[in-house]
Amino acid sequence: MARIALTGGSGFVGRRTLEALLDAGHHVNALVRHPTKLPTRTGLSTIVGTLDQADALERLVSGTDAVIHIAGATAGRNYLDLARTNAAGTARLIDAITSHQPHARLIHLSSLAARHPGLSDYAASKRAGEELVSHSGLDWVIVRPPAVYGPDDPSLAPVWRLLARGWLLRTGPANARFSLLHVADLAAALCKLATCNNSQDNSTSRQTITLHDGRTNGYSWDEVASIASNKRGGRVRIVPVPAAILHLLGAINLLKARLLKSRPPPLVPGKVRELVHRDWVCDNTRLPGCPEWKPSMKLETALDDLPGWRSPS
Repeated sequence: MARIALTGGSGFVGRRTLEALLDAGHHVNALVRHPTKLPTRTGLSTIVGTLDQADALERLVSGTDAVIHIAGATAGRNYLDLARTNAAGTARLIDAITSHQPHARLIHLSSLAARHPGLSDYAASKRAGEELVSHSGLDWVIVRPPAVYGPDDPSLAPVWRLLARGWLLRTGPANARFSLLHVADLAAALCKLATCNNSQDNSTSRQTITLHDGRTNGYSWDEVASIASNKRGGRVRIVPVPAAILHLLGAINLLKARLLKSRPPPLVPGKVRELVHRDWVCDNTRLPGCPEWKPSMKLETALDDLPGWRSPS
């Protein structure tokens, strides 16, 4: 069994990854601000601290075989807000690994948005973090997932609830295509990447990979509607949300956050530019260097467990 360091273990992806690691019998050092946000389980060592604290990062990585870096900022008033975690925080983690555990493999969870850093401050900050990782000299793998969903993410519950009632809000172009990935499959991939015997398989070392749910060429809005229609046994109507309205709402949200000096909601101008981008399709050609990993959950099989979805009786 391996000893794995984990950041972001109290978040949506992190919780599922932590659970998968512990269920597999690995020992996990988990960095967290508030220890009450993590379960009490055998094999789990809680490291109280943040990416700003060198001493906490030293305790986090010491004695570990691999580091899974999930913690990241998804909202901010500007690039600096996001880069403080996504770039500077990543740099401090790299420094800790380099100084105290240089042979540990670093699995860096990025975002497919980093493919187009000019779209948003978020995308630019994630790309900056990737560049720090790729120039670190460590044994690293960068993972760029597409849209990740699952039963533990209440933020998408309104989307699934509307879909179950026969309505799909289209927030991107009609001809857009996008990949999806269930959180359980992403967690499984991260675990496999961190725990494979690197001396036997270095096929993914120092590579950037993307993952999807096994659906080649992703989904279109029409295909999502068709899947939901078949599942619920009734028609699903697509309702397009004009890009102009999205841009207006994003600008209002950002202005309000800057005036109030508060954390902005997810929909800001940069996020809108991501939403209206036409191509968010991933390629599973470079699968994790562990052949036993395969995606197991497609949208049609996952719908029943999503918050807000109600299957037809």
